[in-house]
Amino acid sequence: MSAEKGNKTCTLEFQPDELKVEVPLGTTILDAARKAGVFIDSLCGGEGVCGKCRVIVREGEVVGGTTDFFTRHEIREGYILACEARIAGDLVVEVPPESRIRARIIEVDAGEKRLSEIAVLERRPTILDPLVKKYYLEVPAPSLSYNRADLDRLEHALRHAVGGGEFQMGLKVIRTLPDVLRQAGHRVTATTAYRGALTEITEVAPGDTCKRNLAVAVDVGTTTIVTYLVDLQTGKTLGTAAKYNSQAIYGADVIHRILWCSEQPDGLQQLHDRIIEDINLLIRELQNQLRISVSDISVIAAAGNTTMMHLLLGINPTWIRPEPYVGATYQPPPFRAAEVGLTINSRGLLYSLPCVSAFVGADITAGVMAIGMAEAERPRMLIDVGTNGEVAIGNKDWMVCASASAGPAFEGATTRHGMWAMRGAIDHIRGWSGYSRFSYSTIGDEPPAGLCGTAYVDLLAELLLMGVIDKSGRFNPQCGLENLREGTDGQREFVIVGAGERGASRDLVITQADIENLLRAKGAIYAATKVLLKSLGLKASDLEEVMIAGAFGHYLDMENAVFIGLLPDVDPHKLRFAGNTSAAGAKMALLNRERFAEAKRLAGSMTYFELSTDPTFMEEFTSACFLPHTHIEEFPSLQARISNR
Repeated sequence: MSAEKGNKTCTLEFQPDELKVEVPLGTTILDAARKAGVFIDSLCGGEGVCGKCRVIVREGEVVGGTTDFFTRHEIREGYILACEARIAGDLVVEVPPESRIRARIIEVDAGEKRLSEIAVLERRPTILDPLVKKYYLEVPAPSLSYNRADLDRLEHALRHAVGGGEFQMGLKVIRTLPDVLRQAGHRVTATTAYRGALTEITEVAPGDTCKRNLAVAVDVGTTTIVTYLVDLQTGKTLGTAAKYNSQAIYGADVIHRILWCSEQPDGLQQLHDRIIEDINLLIRELQNQLRISVSDISVIAAAGNTTMMHLLLGINPTWIRPEPYVGATYQPPPFRAAEVGLTINSRGLLYSLPCVSAFVGADITAGVMAIGMAEAERPRMLIDVGTNGEVAIGNKDWMVCASASAGPAFEGATTRHGMWAMRGAIDHIRGWSGYSRFSYSTIGDEPPAGLCGTAYVDLLAELLLMGVIDKSGRFNPQCGLENLREGTDGQREFVIVGAGERGASRDLVITQADIENLLRAKGAIYAATKVLLKSLGLKASDLEEVMIAGAFGHYLDMENAVFIGLLPDVDPHKLRFAGNTSAAGAKMALLNRERFAEAKRLAGSMTYFELSTDPTFMEEFTSACFLPHTHIEEFPSLQARISNR
């Protein structure tokens, strides 16, 4: 239909997906996309400041929409921001490749598949004593001479198989027990779950089902969700599935998502539903991969930052954001997975690994456990280069941690042509070829659509070495390269890839504002490491290892990361990729009850430094917002590299 002012609804079609949605007149294109399930990059959550939600109007008209983020050519083509343009009638818009968020399951490469194995198998072998166990029992039938209750006889048989212990059983299971015992000829399988001092009998099933005892370890990341299907009988990982977190349409970082919960009437429910839908989709993918029944999945263990754990459980995270930065719970008890909406065995449990504080989450607790920090003689450092830039340092005698508000610059936000590490993203940049171009690679070997975090690390190092920028990150107009130009906003920018090069749809540039955002992000992370070290009377050289967690570390050029001052300048052999330590810790907890108890002890024993109130942090942060640092003596390898170049 054709909508005029005063009509209640109009139709919006999204291309290339050809999805249609009916929405009220005046709805923003971004809100319509959320309703339609069309995932448009919206790193700022719709505030109109990131410029990522680029769409092209193909038919119809809109009201509003800024042109600040577009070239004159793009404006003529019909580019607008989806968060600011309001629908004035029936509309057809195209979501270009650079704005698309892959809602589908993403491919996990061979390196990623090993992430959870690295810490578990190579660093800390785990003895099998899983959170959930199955026992085949032959329960004595009742008789006049042995007329004990069904539950008493079952517990007696189970106690004999286990070697003692106290049990509890829910009413729902007790109600089914008489029929199950008699129909199965008193030959049943009891599933038990760890609940501290007590053991819960979660299910009694006919026959012997002990060989079908599976679990899912979940890394609930702000950007990406990764699941691992684990056989609790053998400890082996049977399959892996991952996808981008579809909560991203409400903002790239946890602060925007907290604000959405606070400001929208159904905000919490919307974000909770998104994460549950994502995990259930991945579970279905694992089922399809391995042809298993959902009833065979007895338990889930999850780790993520504190906000993500709240959203997973449907708990309001509002009070995490303002002072004094307090979450609802940091060590939630096990819950029925079905209670939060997860589709595994109807009696299966969800175990949440413990958080430390409002901004140091279960992902860090899991990582500290996975790398064996609490067993080390000499101090180790674990760094998670994410929106929060979490850092932990410690050994067997002490552990400290902090969270630096690094911002999402290395996640592709706050930079003009930044993007997530998805297909088409430039992931590595190497030396200047002499033909007004860099040598670079893209994920999936697809036409370049933008730059992900690891590419920005390489780019800053290359621009500094070339003399295009100075140590303060300012462009040098005397560098003599035509790629340095004045942008449409009157500010200098450097062209990394020209339109048409290897199929690029537009010029890809780095601006002065981009560099400033990247310097602040890397400066916050480095300053956090420096404050923690100084508080302990240590230097970087005292560390046994510096371990980088997550996929970012897997693809990071460590030498360039040191060169720009993101990581401390230590012996290169001490810089290690730690893998997906969040998932590794979740898997360790699944496979061994003592590891789950250890995670709780670790979270309770780590000393948390609140950097926002630390008097030395701002000084360290300011000094770290240079390349590599104001105090060059902290990076002794820098001069050697420049000389070699």
